Amino acid sequence: MTTDNLTTADLPTLQRDLCARTGRGLNAIVAGEILWTLFAAAGAVVADDFILALVYLFGAGLLFPFSLLVAKVLRLDPYAKENPLGTLAGVLGSVQILFIPLMWGAAFAVPHMVPWFLAVLVGAHLLPYAWLYRSRAYVFASVALPVAAGAVGWLLPQWVRFAAPGAVVILLIVTALLLVRENRAASA
Repeated sequence: MTTDNLTTADLPTLQRDLCARTGRGLNAIVAGEILWTLFAAAGAVVADDFILALVYLFGAGLLFPFSLLVAKVLRLDPYAKENPLGTLAGVLGSVQILFIPLMWGAAFAVPHMVPWFLAVLVGAHLLPYAWLYRSRAYVFASVALPVAAGAVGWLLPQWVRFAAPGAVVILLIVTALLLVRENRAASA
């Protein structure tokens, strides 16, 4: 679709175009899988809870640049600048920045729970993408991630450093597979 056509397109057309250009944000989900795998590994080797919390906080900042690299490998257009909804996708992704003070407070108050808190935040922030991308995969992720992370945090607090990131990785893999299926169905 040309840029001129996009400026006058209706919402469903804009959403379909955004999905086609961005792969429904698959790059961010794949980057998240890799990042959370590294978090799980850090949980196995970093003994100090505060240091591990810092690994999470600074590591989370790597998601966006890493997702751009993954987008390049997957040949996706992560910005979709020609589509007005591309800006909305960026704003939705950046809303997590507002939670930085909360995460730093958690790191100082209850550093051993930072993996749980971050996992809940990641899952909760995915809900608007369900509407934006017309995607059931994001509905799944936005519910499953906070529920799984919450269950780990409440039921297995002594294992949160391993179990929370492990659960996130598994659920992000399922989400990515669902997104691939949605993308294939849309292009068929």
